[in-house]
Amino acid sequence: MSNDNNHHGKQEQHDKTDKEEKVIPPTPAAASSNDEDEDYIATPEEIAAEARRSAERRARKHESEKKTESEFGEFVPADSLIDPYEEPDPTIPWPAFEESAFMSRGCRSCPKAYQPVSMTETCMCSKVTSTNWLSGVRQPCDAAFNVVEVRFKNNRKDFFRLPDGIDVTEGDVVAVEGAPGHDVGIVTLTGEVCRLQMKKRGVAIDSPDIRKLFRRAKPIDIEKWAEAISEEQNAIRRTRKIADEMGLVMKIDDVEFQGDHSKAIFYYTADDRVDFRNLIKVLAEEFKVRVEMKQIGVRQEASRIGGLGTCGRELCCCTWLTNFKSVTTGAAKVQQIHPNPQKLAGQCGKLKCCLNYEAEVYADALKKFPPAGQAIRFQKGLALYKKTDVLRGIMWYAYEGESELMAITAEDVKKVIEMNRNQQYPERLEDFQVQLMSTSALEQESSNAEFESELQKLADARDRRNGEQNGRRNGNGERSNRNGERADSHNNRKERNERGERNERGDRRQPRERNNAPQTQQNAANQPAPRQSNPRHRNKRNTPRDSQ
Repeated sequence: MSNDNNHHGKQEQHDKTDKEEKVIPPTPAAASSNDEDEDYIATPEEIAAEARRSAERRARKHESEKKTESEFGEFVPADSLIDPYEEPDPTIPWPAFEESAFMSRGCRSCPKAYQPVSMTETCMCSKVTSTNWLSGVRQPCDAAFNVVEVRFKNNRKDFFRLPDGIDVTEGDVVAVEGAPGHDVGIVTLTGEVCRLQMKKRGVAIDSPDIRKLFRRAKPIDIEKWAEAISEEQNAIRRTRKIADEMGLVMKIDDVEFQGDHSKAIFYYTADDRVDFRNLIKVLAEEFKVRVEMKQIGVRQEASRIGGLGTCGRELCCCTWLTNFKSVTTGAAKVQQIHPNPQKLAGQCGKLKCCLNYEAEVYADALKKFPPAGQAIRFQKGLALYKKTDVLRGIMWYAYEGESELMAITAEDVKKVIEMNRNQQYPERLEDFQVQLMSTSALEQESSNAEFESELQKLADARDRRNGEQNGRRNGNGERSNRNGERADSHNNRKERNERGERNERGDRRQPRERNNAPQTQQNAANQPAPRQSNPRHRNKRNTPRDSQ
């Protein structure tokens, strides 16, 4: 009976412990044994309690991971310790970056109706922006220019005429005339700058091809526009798959839906002519829109896709370059660049556009040089041309059969060529050689010169401040000197009066001392000579006080 009671008591205690999730404290015997003996073995109750606590911790951690996954997407914690200086802390959830489809339109998110997009946002998100450098300048005429520039996806822009009674500003989302239907875009230029832009592009102001601007975009217009934009990525993937199934050798680069979702422009690149008549029919049935195909070059493709150049910066064609000029290998030869196709080619596979940036500068500088490749003769031997440094004005020559290069200025080369024409040959090439500094030395010299100029400016500023302080100090010193001279003269007169009074009292006491203490002749001989009074004091003593 007692055994059954003990069994039921232990069972109730175990159930109570499970319900209350209470930690069983160690028994006094166990505590004492743990203090006395380090090889203490835990009891089964303690092992069970520790197992329950571990299970609770795992359950709470699993719940927190589920919550994090629901809020910020899939999140996998690290199993091992992570160096905080190498990788981010896994306990901090990082939301995934989502690229906005409106970035190519000139805004970071879907704009609101009747609220213009700020210029900061437009310039930040647009690949090719337009800057109104006449903003804030008074217009030459009272009547405002009635044509504005509107941008659509990427660098597609067009001019539209304003109807009477409508005035728009830069950044307004507007509905314009489409072909057919209407399209939605953002105003980029207005006023006189738009007139100059039309003149630059060769568009006549009174041209009948300029379409109309209807109004500012209404909420329903922006809703349709946003719905059309959301389908563009899916349309690109679907169109590429259809073109592959039809066996067309072409690459679909981009798709642009019209604002009212009634028309789509498909941009593609191809090396040869492509017959896409059947493709147009399939796409029209697939997307229920009017299809327009436009072939673009590889340069335009790179400007739409974007990327980083060998300089480490974003491609010029997708940031600021609006027109593509033909680039030839002659631009590389003018800049003394080795014609390596792999290094001269850009992301598009063509010659880099930046080769044209400085070609004219080099062409103008080469006009001061003698013809390249012309050999010059000396008494020591014939010197052959090797290379040219255009910006330094240096040409390198070496004796025939030797590899040592010598730098000569372009003016000296001209002189030697003229002397050779007159059958005159200088003694040797070394007489005309100039010592050149390395690029690092030139940079160091320029930095030292800038540092010295800054020090000189600081020294000049310090000298000016010291001069101003000395001027103020001298003015104060002159006034203090005059005041001091007056005080000194007054003190000198007072001191002279006091000295005169002491001398008069001394002369009166002197006869009484001689009468009261007569001295012999010997004592008088041993007596030191009496101190003669200062003639100035004597005169003052004999001078009446009133005269002073």
